[in-house]
Amino acid sequence: MAAAFVVGLRLAGLVAAAALLAACGHGGLGRDATAAGIAQAGGLEAGTSKGAAFDLQIHRRDDGKPGPLFVYIEGDGLAYLDARTPSADPTPLDPLALRLAAADPGPAVLYLGRPCQFAPGRADPRCGVRAWTTGRFAADVVTSVDDAIGRERLRRPERALVLVGYSGGGVIAALVAARRSDVALLVTVAAPLDVADWTRRLGLSPLAGSEHPLDHAERLSTVRQVAFAGRQDKTVPVASIESAVARFGLSAKLIVVPDFDHRCCWVRDWPHLRKVASGE
Repeated sequence: MAAAFVVGLRLAGLVAAAALLAACGHGGLGRDATAAGIAQAGGLEAGTSKGAAFDLQIHRRDDGKPGPLFVYIEGDGLAYLDARTPSADPTPLDPLALRLAAADPGPAVLYLGRPCQFAPGRADPRCGVRAWTTGRFAADVVTSVDDAIGRERLRRPERALVLVGYSGGGVIAALVAARRSDVALLVTVAAPLDVADWTRRLGLSPLAGSEHPLDHAERLSTVRQVAFAGRQDKTVPVASIESAVARFGLSAKLIVVPDFDHRCCWVRDWPHLRKVASGE
């Protein structure tokens, strides 16, 4: 009986290890292929934004019709394999922000992967674990996203600029909005805008070297914002969003969706939620 129990434990360990290896293996060409399929279904063309800080995977669509440019910023992806083990490749297994971008019905869409994600990130010699762990919101990370947006803006500068960030990408979107003067609307989805509160609630180590949106609360109080939160979200508790929105003042609006968690069901309802955020 004891021997069978030990064998069972060993088999369980092997299964867990195999699952972990499968996730890692899927992190290369498999994850890129998943993203390419999502982008193609949404009519988005792939490209690379080469910047002074990091190279970023991008997908874009512009049909030339009047309307705003919606910029979607990806979440943290597979930053960690478990609570203590950083991943060797932060490319998301299922890029939710890309799914939001693909579901966007507007005339102009730009999707930005985060530094070190996807093929451009894996080929970027400037990438290191810090960029997707403790320094995931560091100045050089924010600069890479801001630069990519600036280059895209040169194509059609008359378009109003809307930033949409999912999870950690929402933190990046807020930090970019604090730098720019042309952001018409900032939309965050399940984003830990109060980073210090979030790490404290979840028992995580402080993100040394990262910037925090609340460090720029005065500037962000002048930016029109809509922050979506899921009441069932255990990854980013509503409180870690609500506290930041309160600091941003009357320019920010918190919308809590009762049945949603960190992933469900933002993509399914995105066309409607996009209208709500835009005031259409």
